Amino acid sequence: MKKTVALLPLLAVLPLSANTWEAGLFIGQQSYKSHTVSTLSVEADSKVAYGFRLGRSIVDLGPALITITAGFQPETKTTLKYSGAIAPAYQVGNVTASAPSVDYKTQHFSVGAMANFKAFVAVGAGIEYRFEKLEIEGTSTNYARPWVRVNAGIAIPSPVVKPFIGVEAAIPVTSKSLELSSSDEDFLKAMAPKFQIGVYAGIRF
Repeated sequence: MKKTVALLPLLAVLPLSANTWEAGLFIGQQSYKSHTVSTLSVEADSKVAYGFRLGRSIVDLGPALITITAGFQPETKTTLKYSGAIAPAYQVGNVTASAPSVDYKTQHFSVGAMANFKAFVAVGAGIEYRFEKLEIEGTSTNYARPWVRVNAGIAIPSPVVKPFIGVEAAIPVTSKSLELSSSDEDFLKAMAPKFQIGVYAGIRF
């Protein structure tokens, strides 16, 4: 009974549904957090990332278009730098050696909702929950956290398929700090992506 009552607001909105689908591609820069612990700094270069997104509008009322979305970003790889070097040096007897470079890999699935306000240059804002997989040297962990997305762009009017293109930025709501006592999982989460900006384009039909 409680579930039925909870669904009533959704059922009331469904008749307003525009039944519009959206398929889009994001491509842009993904940047990562950097940290300094004691005398050691750890950072990673920004990398080009791309992702796919599918959406369905549930409300098209006046200037507002509300869309639920699902997305996937394939693996993106960067190299960790320690105190500015790609591979940290260490001393073995009288010999100075370098540790091998370390690749840091990320990818994610996401679900969310977006509100777009229609105009010649449309603007939108929304939130999505990203289920991120973080990996380094065979060690991996999952990091589930919300991200805020904002965009601005234009759509080309068409009777059936409406192409669109715009600029999009995303930032996580939460992040972790790196400590000397951090576990492997905490280290992976501390280095997780901190910002994305790029082009988002696709079609609505």
